[in-house]
Amino acid sequence: MENVLKLVAKRQEDLDRHPLFEWMNSAETPVPDPLLIMPAMATFSMGFRDVNKWVFRYPKAANDLERGINIHSFEDQTHSRLFLEDWKLLGLNEKLDWKASDTLWWLFLSEANEVARGHGVYFLSMAIADTKDPLLRFAQSEMMEALGSVFFKHASKIAIGFTERTGIELPYMGPFHLALESGHMDCEDLFVEQKLDGERLAQALKLADTIYEIFSDQLDMWMIYAEKYISTGNPPRPGLRPMINRAAAGLPGLRPGTGGVVHASQEPLQKLLTERRKRSEAHPFYSWLENRGDRITALQALRRFIPMWAMDVMGYRDLNRYAIRYPAPSSDLHRTVNAWVDDLSTHNTLFLDDWKQLGLDEILGWNSSDTLEFCYLDPQTDVHRRNIVRFTELAAGNEDPLSRLWLMHALETSGEPFFRHTKALADEVEANTDLRLDYLGDRHEIAHQPSVSPLALEFKDRPMDAAGREIAAEMIETVFDAADEQLEISLDVALSNKFGIR
Repeated sequence: MENVLKLVAKRQEDLDRHPLFEWMNSAETPVPDPLLIMPAMATFSMGFRDVNKWVFRYPKAANDLERGINIHSFEDQTHSRLFLEDWKLLGLNEKLDWKASDTLWWLFLSEANEVARGHGVYFLSMAIADTKDPLLRFAQSEMMEALGSVFFKHASKIAIGFTERTGIELPYMGPFHLALESGHMDCEDLFVEQKLDGERLAQALKLADTIYEIFSDQLDMWMIYAEKYISTGNPPRPGLRPMINRAAAGLPGLRPGTGGVVHASQEPLQKLLTERRKRSEAHPFYSWLENRGDRITALQALRRFIPMWAMDVMGYRDLNRYAIRYPAPSSDLHRTVNAWVDDLSTHNTLFLDDWKQLGLDEILGWNSSDTLEFCYLDPQTDVHRRNIVRFTELAAGNEDPLSRLWLMHALETSGEPFFRHTKALADEVEANTDLRLDYLGDRHEIAHQPSVSPLALEFKDRPMDAAGREIAAEMIETVFDAADEQLEISLDVALSNKFGIR
């Protein structure tokens, strides 16, 4: 482990030389400008709670090493609330002037935040990368702690100057958080005497270096944000042009697995999928949508539960793009996965447009910190984010394209009853108003991009061994269990009128 700690110390020194810190500490950079990079930090800083809660933590710690990591994770998961406190104290709500849809755009669609989204998916799959080995997990975690302390060493100096000038103390950027970021995990003493054999040492060093590369990329992105948005005084905006070209005819979506012959070895999976879909269709939430009475219009019904799906729908793009897609496809099945991903990755633009059509910005009245708090800290959105972690791990842990196609097939099939019901409501809304609801109306194909060589490849006609079937069955069960949980929340939110829809 001494070799790991030596690498950590070296990478701390390397990161400390990043140009971002020269800009932060320059006499020409006015206070509190260096602290206003928080929007660029939001995906990582707010998502760090999920990493600690559902990725790093062992549900049933088996030894002192696992317990040590768990204890550390409980403290680290509290930092997101400190981040939001600073966001408000620095006046970012007023400086950005973002509504809820602007904040969702920044988190999930803005080009400037793309690097953070890709790394965010990696963080959610770190338990796959370290194979749940506490020694490998320590190597990743210790590097994160060490590199985090480098940033907060510089940020706290700026925050202290801000406090001296204004009397406002910043718990996240200031010395309070720095005191928590010692650069070492609380459980380090448990690990320093541990020995790693040659293969595990090589893997530990590789994982630790991957964390360094991610942090370096993050600082590059924050520097670009500083130059483009802070130095100019112009915060990022979604842009004025329509997000969707409705004049385009659109292309039918690629839907592998919906026709053709099913190989005998895959028939049990088809049976399981059909059974779970039928069970999902009978969920009481759908009964409520169909029999909500005359007091609640179709428009009110949609407004009552759609905000609850923001993290799930908006995050679906990144799950597909960074966890399921193959960077270097080498077979027809790989290319089928990627072609399907390319279609699915466009759908959240339609959801955001529907959000605006439904008037949710005005109805909810959320500013940027309200939206961040709802997305990342609301107890009910916890379920959605935890399920995204599960899907990410299933994708990252299974390279076989047949497995990934079954995961995608299960995800899309679980959504079919949802869209059948939302389409009925959307049709009613469109018939009685001048609103257009393309996502809820199941017109997803208008967002698809033309393909140079469209594929229509089936995958259920391929033989599948017992191990592959077991993995695919787990995927189907996990996806539909998650769907049931989210439908249960939607029903609760709709009946309790959580969002105060009138």
